[in-house]
Amino acid sequence: MKILLYILTTICISCSYSLASSIYPIQNDQDDPKINQKDLNGKKQGKWIFLGKDQPEKGYPMEGKISEGPFTDDRKHGVWIMYFNDGETPKTEGEYVNNRPNGPFIKYHPNGKIKEQGVFNKRVYADSLKRFNEEGVLIYVSNHDESGKESGTVKYFHDNGKPEFVYEAINGVPTGKATRYWPNGDVKEEIVFGPNGTVEKTSGQIERVNKEVEVKKSGNKNVKLPPRPKVSKDFKPNAYNKVINDDKELWMEGEFRNGLLYDGRLYIYDEDGLLFKVEVYKEGKYHSDGQL
Repeated sequence: MKILLYILTTICISCSYSLASSIYPIQNDQDDPKINQKDLNGKKQGKWIFLGKDQPEKGYPMEGKISEGPFTDDRKHGVWIMYFNDGETPKTEGEYVNNRPNGPFIKYHPNGKIKEQGVFNKRVYADSLKRFNEEGVLIYVSNHDESGKESGTVKYFHDNGKPEFVYEAINGVPTGKATRYWPNGDVKEEIVFGPNGTVEKTSGQIERVNKEVEVKKSGNKNVKLPPRPKVSKDFKPNAYNKVINDDKELWMEGEFRNGLLYDGRLYIYDEDGLLFKVEVYKEGKYHSDGQL
């Protein structure tokens, strides 16, 4: 009788524990014993999750995610997800090989819509690249050669999905006939580029034939502005400048207005000091990612 009572008691405790586990799951992904592990040599292995409390200087919620993905011998290897500052919304999802972006990737707008979709190979764009506005409308499509430069037909689109600028590229340079369009689809300008990308012939602006179409610009609520550079004695707030960072690397170059980058490029480096990303700014606002 005592043995039977012991067995029944054990079963009840086990059932209660199982029920509690199903009702109260692990609250923090980092509590999973398979997450955030190092080997005997102190190298990160397997899946890791970095939370705001791990890197408070980045301003994320303490329990919000900064990034997550697998390590192999302390190097990012596999699919990684980077998050916006809310710690919940994915910002970038892409393949890493030996700690470098390499393979398919997707970038997202803060509203969750796809912003950019393509492939990285040896730190440059490869194959097809597409960009979308915050409403999900395609605004750019191109192909890239082995060196990461535009190759073949390149198309820019207005925010209503109509073509804006179409040209052929060779080694990243516009070549031959190109056409600009009004938002209503009418031809706006016909251009002929020479082999080095210079304009050899242009029709000038062609007036619309059909009714004007007004296009509402997408994404005005989340305009990304350039960082403010440290002022040196040679810096000119309303002229062309090249700005060097604290590590003596080229950080910004282009036309500045009121001390901020207006038309130019911002160079972003990884923790190893290697060029990771180039951001293009137009009219004082982030426009797109440029070629490395």
